[in-house]
Amino acid sequence: MIGLYEGTAVIVQARLSSKRLVRKALLDLGDKPILYRVLDSVRELPVEHFILACDTNSKKEFQPIAESLGYLCVDGSEEDVLKRFCDAVEFVNSKFSKTPLKAIIRVTADNPFLFVQAAEASIRRYFELGEPDYFTYTGLPHGSGIEIIKADSLLKAASETDDEYAHEHVSPAIYGHPDKYRCVRETAPPAWYYPELRTTVDTAEDYEKAKEIYKYLITGKKNSPFTAADIVEALSYADRLVVFCPSVTPGRGSGHLHRVCDLVRSLLGKLRCLIYIPESDYPNFSKALLNSIPSDIIVNEFPKKAALIVLDRFKTSEDEMAFFKNKGPVLVIDEGGTGRRLADFILDILPSLDNVSSSDDGAMSELVPNLFSPELISLPVNRRKQIPGHRLLKNRKIHLAPKKTKVLVVCGGENSYRMSLPVAQILASLKFNVSVIDINLGFEDIKRCDGKVKAFSRIDNLKERLCEWDLVVTHYGFTAFEALAAGCYVLLVSPTDYHYKLGLAAGFTSLPAGIPSVIDFANVFSHGIKIPNIITPYSESKDLPSLIKNLSFGSRHLCPVCGEDSTSEIIVRTPDRTMGRCYRCGMYHISFIVSPPKKYTKTYFFDEYKAQYGKTYLEDFESIRKQGMRRMEIIDKLYLDIFYRKREYSIFDGEKKLIDIGCAYGPFVLAAKYSGWYAVGTDISEAAVKYVTDELKLPAFVSAFPALPESYDYIYQKQMTGSGFESVVTPIKDGGFAAVTMWFVIEHFQDLDSVLKKVNDLLMPGGIFAFSTPNLSGVTGTFSPYKFFAESPADHYSIWDAKTVRDQLGMYGFKVLKIVSTGHHPERFKWCKNLKKNGLLWRIVLSISKMFKLGDSMEVYAMKQGRLEDLR
Repeated sequence: MIGLYEGTAVIVQARLSSKRLVRKALLDLGDKPILYRVLDSVRELPVEHFILACDTNSKKEFQPIAESLGYLCVDGSEEDVLKRFCDAVEFVNSKFSKTPLKAIIRVTADNPFLFVQAAEASIRRYFELGEPDYFTYTGLPHGSGIEIIKADSLLKAASETDDEYAHEHVSPAIYGHPDKYRCVRETAPPAWYYPELRTTVDTAEDYEKAKEIYKYLITGKKNSPFTAADIVEALSYADRLVVFCPSVTPGRGSGHLHRVCDLVRSLLGKLRCLIYIPESDYPNFSKALLNSIPSDIIVNEFPKKAALIVLDRFKTSEDEMAFFKNKGPVLVIDEGGTGRRLADFILDILPSLDNVSSSDDGAMSELVPNLFSPELISLPVNRRKQIPGHRLLKNRKIHLAPKKTKVLVVCGGENSYRMSLPVAQILASLKFNVSVIDINLGFEDIKRCDGKVKAFSRIDNLKERLCEWDLVVTHYGFTAFEALAAGCYVLLVSPTDYHYKLGLAAGFTSLPAGIPSVIDFANVFSHGIKIPNIITPYSESKDLPSLIKNLSFGSRHLCPVCGEDSTSEIIVRTPDRTMGRCYRCGMYHISFIVSPPKKYTKTYFFDEYKAQYGKTYLEDFESIRKQGMRRMEIIDKLYLDIFYRKREYSIFDGEKKLIDIGCAYGPFVLAAKYSGWYAVGTDISEAAVKYVTDELKLPAFVSAFPALPESYDYIYQKQMTGSGFESVVTPIKDGGFAAVTMWFVIEHFQDLDSVLKKVNDLLMPGGIFAFSTPNLSGVTGTFSPYKFFAESPADHYSIWDAKTVRDQLGMYGFKVLKIVSTGHHPERFKWCKNLKKNGLLWRIVLSISKMFKLGDSMEVYAMKQGRLEDLR
């Protein structure tokens, strides 16, 4: 801790009568009240006084807590918190008259996860700045920051305002009057900058999350006061709630519930998990499984929001899917219901009628899974690597000798169709050595077996004991695939016609629905039993819990143009994303993506750019600049066509101005300058902008478009007054630009609506909006659409199409004047992969590509519609 600052006090405000969460200050958080946690977290700050400022009605219950931590408890008005703070200041000043208060560190009692190190830095920074009237760091999580207020200024501001809001919230009395008070808001350093996070406790949902945060911190043996990194890590855990919804409906088997329970046990401590089961009276087969899970994990009321919802329900209707999707992104596993097509991510582990027919080349269907991987089944460790007689198999079929074959009959943990025992008895009559597992077996059933069938109501850890049998007779489900991995032969009986079709599609020998007859079995054994190769004794399990954890970081996206007004159809699914098409505007866009948002750092322009194009961005600078000169020729011609009257321009006249959004290292800004335009660039990358301003000596500034500063420094070369460069502050005004450009930038925006509106605002009537972007109407998108979507970068949130771009831009007041097809690649035509580059056939195909505008990218040149008279 740094040295003590004289004349400083932490004042924590608290009251019991919270409107949204009554008595929240006394709610338990790790065996202590929330109020205690707040007071204790800031106890080590380098200040002189620690005060709890509460209302009079709360003092009786708060005072013992405050005094236990060395705080003075000062009571005052319940609603007028500003007066309560002033009373606390005057109390300290009267009690310690020789050292009156200079500064107040304002803390609220609903923030138990303060960034204490940031608070300490705030105090230091406050005094470095010469004690302004108000100071705070911006960008901290909501609920993790503090405010510092000059004590005298607070007393003065309180005496000057009757504003109800200011009296209720304290600080607005100061920062609401920047003309009277010096208020400083500094962006928090990167280590503390998490504006999208929330740690405050204001609602019952916040409280539940707070308990999870604290439990995670304590379990991880973090030391109090917790560091910002500790809190962010715990918050990430608490925010990413994954809700599992298994099937417990009679008749659907126990495999779904088994899988969910296994997943949750594997993920506890790594992910915040809940199991949602709405039924209060669970079927018998589920009770033993659920008893193995902590009771607080199982809920019968669905949470308001979840980071990921995992449905393992066998069948989900469209209405049910709509309910779940309203709560968060939905992953379905082995889903067979009508709601399947609406899921954000489809994972098929067992082969289904939808995935066994889809090709690796990519089927364009909303039903085809994002990922199909039978290896995600938890396969047995104990296996018979050498299947008896496997070298003698013809067409992968086996003929079994009954007396030498040990058979296990098991028709699921639920066995609701009561098939196990009848099937076992028929096989025993064929002289097989038969064992049967049936959860419903009674004494009379066992007696009827007459010693010819070994009967079990259950076998613990069955998966690891399957290798004890030669043949496993079961229905289509997990046991069938586990048995294949264990080195057993598998014969399927079918409780329903759907099970029968699934078994056939997956390559099993499968008997039609119902209990087979002796003749049915005899025919099967005479023809031989197929051995599917989808799972073998040599197959290795993949880690399903890790996949679920990875998917929990995924995000769902609405149409970037229409936002919440949009409804999209699923177009294609790939292993890392789901793509949709907006019904309203026709925009193709990412609907769900697993990858986290990309950061446009120096690495992006060097390592990633080189990996894609074979050279770094700066190594490619000159060729990009030449492309820019070609583009400027088009812009110049359109400009002359629109603004036909010849005019004289100076570099400051505000008319022939161009702003390049996403300028990177500035090749196009340089090309625009060479073309006689007053050009400025902006980019989110600080390193890129620094290169433009320092090396190219061109105007540029850092911004996250459409957010723009009010002005920027325009750098220009001295001519009349000597050598070197000077700069002048230039305002950014609506209607001040003749052209706005974006070269392979527009597809990176998640919110195109605000982007396109801002472009329109920046342009004068008749101004030119020019951009380049990948084109779905190109050769790849036309002939191999799955490949186009699958290879589209993870940060391309919108996919533009030359067929729809006119209508989409028309929604924002633009008229498309010209579309240039670019990115022609003859080798991307399916029948031209091996063509010699620049050979005769290659050139012919290139000409065809250009003639039919089949380039994989395009340049769009549009005009802001308006009257020329508006310019006068």
